Amino acid sequence: MLSPAEIEQFQQKGWVGPLTIFSPERIAAVKHCLETHSRLIVEANGQEILGFYNNVMNMDTPRDQHLFHRSLADLFKDCRLVKQLNQIAGPDLLLWYTNVFCKLPGQGEIKWHQAIEYYTSSDIDYQKKTLVYAPDEAPINLTVWVALEDADLENGCLRFANGSHRKTFPIIPGARPAQEGVFAGISAHKTVWQREQKYSLAYDFDEQDWELEAVPVKAGQAVIFTEKVMHSSLPNRSNRRRLAIIGRYVRPSTQVYPYRRQGDFIDENGHNIARHYCILVSGEDRYGHNVVRDWHNLDPIEVEFQQMSNRVRFGQVEIPEDKRQLEIYGLEKQAIQGDCTEAEPNPMLHPRQYIQWQAWNQYRGLSKTEAMGRYSQLVVKLPAKAVPSEGLKSGQGKFSRRTATDIQAWLLAYLGELLELSTDEIDPASSFQSYGLSSAEGVGLIRDLSDWLGETLTPPLLFDYPTVAALSAHLAAKAPIANKE
Repeated sequence: MLSPAEIEQFQQKGWVGPLTIFSPERIAAVKHCLETHSRLIVEANGQEILGFYNNVMNMDTPRDQHLFHRSLADLFKDCRLVKQLNQIAGPDLLLWYTNVFCKLPGQGEIKWHQAIEYYTSSDIDYQKKTLVYAPDEAPINLTVWVALEDADLENGCLRFANGSHRKTFPIIPGARPAQEGVFAGISAHKTVWQREQKYSLAYDFDEQDWELEAVPVKAGQAVIFTEKVMHSSLPNRSNRRRLAIIGRYVRPSTQVYPYRRQGDFIDENGHNIARHYCILVSGEDRYGHNVVRDWHNLDPIEVEFQQMSNRVRFGQVEIPEDKRQLEIYGLEKQAIQGDCTEAEPNPMLHPRQYIQWQAWNQYRGLSKTEAMGRYSQLVVKLPAKAVPSEGLKSGQGKFSRRTATDIQAWLLAYLGELLELSTDEIDPASSFQSYGLSSAEGVGLIRDLSDWLGETLTPPLLFDYPTVAALSAHLAAKAPIANKE
């Protein structure tokens, strides 16, 4: 239980901690779950991020992993934790959100922010409320930040502006470039807007006006704070990872994603929340505002499919280099999305996409349930990997002979299709960055170029050789004549 002094600290500062709540066994189970259901991804700027997949919402995101993984849900339902939350917020509480924050070495800060009704960090739909509170109650929205590894001043611990929870700071639309947004420093949390928007909102907040306090925590410890308090985290200047997970709680009287009641299932960040649900962790729900369950309602066929797809996604099985590889891809797309509605890709510019399109389109008319079953039957027979795959590395494979002119022509055609420009409008001497390529688009370009050349390339090439002309010359210079056998 929280002591009177700790409750006083929360009331005065807006946060309390570090708190020792969880057993080492519970923390170990959570950490193991996250490490076996994640993968390292290299972005176009060379920065590694830890990627996750939400098996209930069917999207790549670190959000709401507790909806499918029991060890994560159990962490935030822990009776010792819930009793402490009850001391602050009362007997009735819903767990409505979780998120994984992995700050790898070199990743930047999370800037100052508070979240009361709105949960976007951009201008994509910053006026779309995530939470609507009962008019006769003081808003309660508590976050529990759990350190799975030590968090300190070197690798990016939390900071708070003490007492700032008593004030609502106005949102300033379009206040900074999107790449300087609140969460831009930890690129694993980039959302849809950062690929499509040019500007990000900010808060009318001056840290010089407040007492700031950094809060180092040891692995297994937690910090409880209200989302109304201004908070941030420092950049990771160490050579150590900082892994943490948060859970957020509201009263059942609060409407979560209120627009879903009108049939709108796209949240303020462009994500589909149709299958999201809340968990009642204490007390009762007398309101019926929200979708409340003890656990997801996926049928056994889909649960098995999601488990099997995780084995593939996170490199836990050996993927055969035969037609089964494409069958696995096509069946997964059919199981999740149904019939292919995408336009047929250009096989010259997008050879991998074209082959994948064919693999998916061949299952047109097959029900999602049947696709899930056939997918699971394929994957369950695959041999397990002793060590998760680290992915392809630069230097594998062999170049066939391509001239700088050939490569430049391919790049101009690719960029023309991507940017909806004629090739005459693309200057080979202008930087890729000047055309507004996002990280995801840069990774896609390098991937497709790799397929065309028959060589595994890495995204940082776009930074080392930042123009069409420079990249073409570099690749032509290093390309040997293919072996003749």
